[in-house]
Amino acid sequence: MSKLKVLMLTRLFPSRAFPSLGTFCMERARALAKHVDLRVMVPTPWFPRGLVALGSWGQWASVESEGRTEEGIRVTYPRYLQIPKIATFTQGPLMVKSVAHDFRINHSGWTPDVIDAHFAYPDGYAAVHLARSLGCASVVTCHGADLRLYPELALTRAQLGWTMREADRVISVSSDLKRRSLDLGCPEENAVFLCNGVDPCRFQLRTKSESRARLGLPQEGRIAVYVGYLIDRKNQSLVIRALARIRQRGQTPPLLVLVGSGPNRKKLEKEAAELGLQDLVLFAGQRNHAEVASWMGAADWLLLSSDYEGWATVYFEAMACGRPVLTSRVNSAADAISKPDYGCVVEPYTAEAFASAIIAASAREYDEDKIRAHAEAHSWANWADQANAVFEQAIRSKSLRCI
Repeated sequence: MSKLKVLMLTRLFPSRAFPSLGTFCMERARALAKHVDLRVMVPTPWFPRGLVALGSWGQWASVESEGRTEEGIRVTYPRYLQIPKIATFTQGPLMVKSVAHDFRINHSGWTPDVIDAHFAYPDGYAAVHLARSLGCASVVTCHGADLRLYPELALTRAQLGWTMREADRVISVSSDLKRRSLDLGCPEENAVFLCNGVDPCRFQLRTKSESRARLGLPQEGRIAVYVGYLIDRKNQSLVIRALARIRQRGQTPPLLVLVGSGPNRKKLEKEAAELGLQDLVLFAGQRNHAEVASWMGAADWLLLSSDYEGWATVYFEAMACGRPVLTSRVNSAADAISKPDYGCVVEPYTAEAFASAIIAASAREYDEDKIRAHAEAHSWANWADQANAVFEQAIRSKSLRCI
């Protein structure tokens, strides 16, 4: 029996210029490639070579036109015009033209059974159009910002609604996103909840003392680790202020380790210094994905204070290392932290509430084996099995539409 042919279409996928971009899509690709004939198409913002851009925008010009992953998966990076913060509703139609051209040039003679799109707009919109032209099925996965931001824009909301109605299956990585997809017009029978997974081989139980020694962290005392970009939406400032509240209560705050880079680093460093917490906030900088497990192994808890998330892949990565998660109530939090054994969903969204949650977590012992088992049940291998089942459903649904 021949393998299912799957074309993954997503803007977020690693390249030489952006090696850490969309690592969760890379994990998905690796898991799927063990079962299907997979190719990946990564629509990439066009920028003229040789021009100096503000910030890092010009870095897009150095993205390769095609390549292969370590596993041999073929990846193409077609360019499409995207003007930041202007005429968002044009991104979908422009991406449609880009991916159609790329398919004719680079994938002619290879017809997918299903197009697997990540992010409902503009990726999903382009994927459904491409699938229609090829006569194959389409599956669109909603990750968060796509269903939070784009419905606020009238023209884009119309394109998003069309995508929700016309895709053969719509996957949401949280139960809240599934509800939003239904509100946007996705038929009930096409809506699927399937959260992100984890690689339990890369993220394993680790001895806390050995991890701390390897990273040069203190052996004594509590350590909270954050992993991700230092940006407004992730709101690390809230946790820093929580440390100050803990000290005001006469208790010893944990060491907060921020693993990641971003535009807010200097602002956060200044805030920590102004609160007299410069010795309790460690900026570890950007680390490669393979090293993240060591930082999680050194921690007592993973700490997230985002004001919005789709599905944070670090949830299960931390749990696979046996570490509980303390997180704000973003729309995926209750799905991941489904029992107090796995951590805590902090409410309300205040520094005081986070201070209380940290103090409470410091007073209890967590069963790392139980936490690990919860993560293992959501491995990427298990995810791939469920995703393949959704692909098969989408193909059958497409066939019934054509009768």
